[in-house]
Amino acid sequence: MGQSLKKFLFLLTAFLFSQPTLLFSQKMTSVKGVVTDAETKETLPFVNVAFIGTTAGTTTDLDGSYSISTRWASDSLKVSFVGYEDAIVLVKTGSNQKIDVVLHPTAVNLGVVEINAKKGGYKRKGNPAVALIKKVIGHKGKNRMEGQDYYEYEKYEKIELDLNNITDGFKKKKAFKKFQFIFEYVDTSELNGKPYLPVFIRETASKVYYRKNPKAQKEYRQGIKLTGIDEYFDSDNLATLTDILYQEVDIYDNNVTMLGYQFMSPLSPLANTFYRFYILDTVQYKGNEVIDLAFMPASPQDIGFKGSLYVKNDSTYAVVKADFGISEKINLNFVQDLNLVQEFTHENDIWILSKDQIVVDIAFSKGGTGFFGTRSVLYRNHVFNTKRKPSIYSGTEKIIKEKNADKRDAGFWAYARQEKLTKTEEGVYHMIDTLQHVPAFRRTLDIITLLLSGYKSFGKVEIGPVGAFYSFNSVEGFRLRFGGATTVKFNPKLKLEGYAAYGFKDQEWKYSGAVLYSFQEDFKSNPKHFARISHQHETSFVGQRLDFVVEDNFFLSFKRGGSDKMLFYDSYKAEYFLETKSKFSWGLTYENKKQRPLGSLRFDFLDPENPTPVSLSELTTSEISTLVRFAPNEQFIQGKSFRRPLFNKYPVFTLKYAQGIKGFAGGDYDYQRLSLGIFKRFYFSVFGITDMEVEGGKIFGSGVPYFLLDLPRANQTFAFQKRAYNLMNFLEFANDSYINWRAEHNFNGFIFNRIPLFKKLKLREVLTVKGVWGKLSDKNNPLKNPGLIQFIDDDKGEQQTFTLEKKPYIEVSGGIKNIFKFGRIDVVKRLTYLDNPNMPVLFGVKGMGIRAMVKFEF
Repeated sequence: MGQSLKKFLFLLTAFLFSQPTLLFSQKMTSVKGVVTDAETKETLPFVNVAFIGTTAGTTTDLDGSYSISTRWASDSLKVSFVGYEDAIVLVKTGSNQKIDVVLHPTAVNLGVVEINAKKGGYKRKGNPAVALIKKVIGHKGKNRMEGQDYYEYEKYEKIELDLNNITDGFKKKKAFKKFQFIFEYVDTSELNGKPYLPVFIRETASKVYYRKNPKAQKEYRQGIKLTGIDEYFDSDNLATLTDILYQEVDIYDNNVTMLGYQFMSPLSPLANTFYRFYILDTVQYKGNEVIDLAFMPASPQDIGFKGSLYVKNDSTYAVVKADFGISEKINLNFVQDLNLVQEFTHENDIWILSKDQIVVDIAFSKGGTGFFGTRSVLYRNHVFNTKRKPSIYSGTEKIIKEKNADKRDAGFWAYARQEKLTKTEEGVYHMIDTLQHVPAFRRTLDIITLLLSGYKSFGKVEIGPVGAFYSFNSVEGFRLRFGGATTVKFNPKLKLEGYAAYGFKDQEWKYSGAVLYSFQEDFKSNPKHFARISHQHETSFVGQRLDFVVEDNFFLSFKRGGSDKMLFYDSYKAEYFLETKSKFSWGLTYENKKQRPLGSLRFDFLDPENPTPVSLSELTTSEISTLVRFAPNEQFIQGKSFRRPLFNKYPVFTLKYAQGIKGFAGGDYDYQRLSLGIFKRFYFSVFGITDMEVEGGKIFGSGVPYFLLDLPRANQTFAFQKRAYNLMNFLEFANDSYINWRAEHNFNGFIFNRIPLFKKLKLREVLTVKGVWGKLSDKNNPLKNPGLIQFIDDDKGEQQTFTLEKKPYIEVSGGIKNIFKFGRIDVVKRLTYLDNPNMPVLFGVKGMGIRAMVKFEF
């Protein structure tokens, strides 16, 4: 989910940390140790360890180790495990301590299952637990609802975010004197005993339809209700983030997607190679005799679950209950705890999911103030094997939001809620509405929003982006910029934006202005449908193309090598954009652009009748272009200036066409530009995620200036850019036909988790390969046509721009992510064209460099 995933959580947490208060007025109690068998001296996994009188507890890992930290500890721990006598140990609260526990076995007969006290030396061959899980996996098709040809049901989902670790000392601080009312809603978590304060609730009422062949599942959202602080948190963004944070979980699937990762399900055919299984007990549960089958990843750092399955002790091998958690050693950031519980009931010979709950404990530091995220789902009115009209199942969308879903009245929710809200939950809507009118709260959120989004709101107008207020480059020198835009409070359909900038070296003013009209309810709403006109009097680096960031960002001012080839342009642009709910989008743009060279860039060409080069002062393009894009089930995070896509398993197709028109509005050139791009994300369960992207294109025309052709996306900054060539120079290559590709695999710590010194650091590995291969036809090649605008040479007369006809440009990189939970450093190696000018050198190796980036992720 990237950097934006935590904005809502971070803003409220930062507000609380910014107050002059000691958040940690109640001391942390931390206990760790190892639990062993008194007779065999073997370590014991899956042992329950909990503070007596609280809900704070954990279970031991495969090596028998445990670790538990809380600010609400009692003075004693209870250690219990089936087949052993309970042990009670005293604890000194408010301190760190190591307590090893020895359990004494008792003779226990569990009927069909015999518990063996010796847990060491795990073997798969001849292991009854392994035989049992194979039976469960073999019966998946018969026990899951997806085995039916058709089904439908009503669904009520409630997602709640709660601020946790609220201490008594925290409540009494002066900063909260004017809004003590919020602490009336503090409750205690059943997950780990932490006090929590609800700050956000989203309710969704839906009707779900499923068809087995051809497979289709549609969720029609009939009602959506949520709390929010609209001025600071975009409600659509909150809905998107909660959808991603809490995706639908089917334990019968091979993988469970959660927090942006794929956890291997214990019911995957590969589960036996990833997990270790143990039979713990045979018990009665809600009228069913079940086998308690525990499991845990063989490597506790891997992205996987630990927990238990209640398997019906008969020939059906159906799962009656699933209770999943995570290892404390798992390679996840900010997730202190997680619990997933699903329960199934048997109705009309079909096992139906009756309870579905996920609780995630998120905190930026262990024991610090953080958040609980809870998703609870209830189901009713199941209908099986009733076929509906084809339109119900058609289309690529999985989730369809019905019109006015967010405007339902109290009568609708009285029916839709399958259980009533608690008094605390009912009060949260009022509390949030009241809280956002507290001046201290608003002032702090204003500051933090400015730092994170780069904009400061003044009601109908917002100023920003702050990161572009000051920048510098070798041509303009120090550059100051100031601008802003109107908000939906000014006019929900009309957006005005603009800025002015001044370079102190070139002593030139730059400016921009734009007007956008939205055909939706407001210009922030998705899907987009708008018309926009704009004018820019501005500079740009030739060959620099950036994603989701403005070009004159301060942090991008730091560049390597020569970076003084710029264009000064005047652009007049008219755009129309239409996006459908199925994520099919179409755009039509006309742009008239007058460009003149700046810095060391020149528009020189050779006249056969004049031995000295002739310099063209400016040129004009008149271009109409269209874009067609299809991105099934794509979701976005809406920023102030950009919309950041959140990728899923579906491919993204982008087709572009542009036509240059000579003679129209001063256009100097005729040309056609055509390109097709495909992006696809591949999930490989515990082995990581691969992003692959391929684009091919061709420019048709004769005598087209080389900088209007394809200039591969170069990067001369020291920041690692995923879609750019990080060791390529601006204007280094030019093509009129090309194909480029990129593949990046994130191992998510799969390798480092198995290296003793690395696994404790929770580092993650990433490998990338990029390339581009192209051709420059003779009719557009300045080296073969003196009458064309010529490539630029450096001060020594050496050629600076080349073609790619002999071989492709290729660069590879290996990186380490999750450095201090947010940093990434890559060593990048360029493999071809190492003799070109301005070649980076690292440790005496040509074509090598180090690049860095910052990204927050779980």
